[in-house]
Amino acid sequence: MPRAARDELEIRPLSPARAEDVKTITRGSWGSRCWDLFPRFTPAQQRELGITGAPTAAVDARRREIVARLARRRSHAPLLVAYVAGEPAAFVSLGPRVDYARIRSSRATPPVDDVPAWVIPCLTVRRGYRGRGLAIALLRAAVAYAGAHGAPAIEGYPRVAAKRLQDDYAFFGTEAMFRRAGYRRIRGLLPGLPRGWAPRVTMRAECRRPTSSRPRTRSRAAS
Repeated sequence: MPRAARDELEIRPLSPARAEDVKTITRGSWGSRCWDLFPRFTPAQQRELGITGAPTAAVDARRREIVARLARRRSHAPLLVAYVAGEPAAFVSLGPRVDYARIRSSRATPPVDDVPAWVIPCLTVRRGYRGRGLAIALLRAAVAYAGAHGAPAIEGYPRVAAKRLQDDYAFFGTEAMFRRAGYRRIRGLLPGLPRGWAPRVTMRAECRRPTSSRPRTRSRAAS
């Protein structure tokens, strides 16, 4: 049995005091410079905010500051974070479409219909914790969290690949992963996208509104 299945898993919204956990989870991978800010701002906005360029101490401090500020909002957290035995192990980024400038503007992720669904632009599992079911647990927790905050549905845009993706580049998630978490495909590949763009489908889950608006998941299994 994998170690994560024996350890306690807890999923909770990111708190301002734990903003550094975002970098801990992405350290050493594609996301080292992202801090979950890449999908939120246009390139021009990123330049204005001072979060572009190499990950210097000053740039990282600015990114951490912005993530903490997002976590202080009363409306909803920017991320749900999975902790295994107290260690930050994975996160899912989620929120209304308006939160993510790149999702709103991308030709690969236009709205499917008039449903004000929340979106999932990124799902990241820390090296050393992959292959243990954390991503699926987070996708399920995202449905509960979105529903608790009034969303009728939540959707993601996983990459379609002919072969298995290298883990560092699976941050969109995969269709199989979303299916296992209870999402269904509502839109296939869009035609006419530029060559080189990642082929993506749209997966959606309907939300039910639980009694608690701050779900905290404790489990002996990380799946």
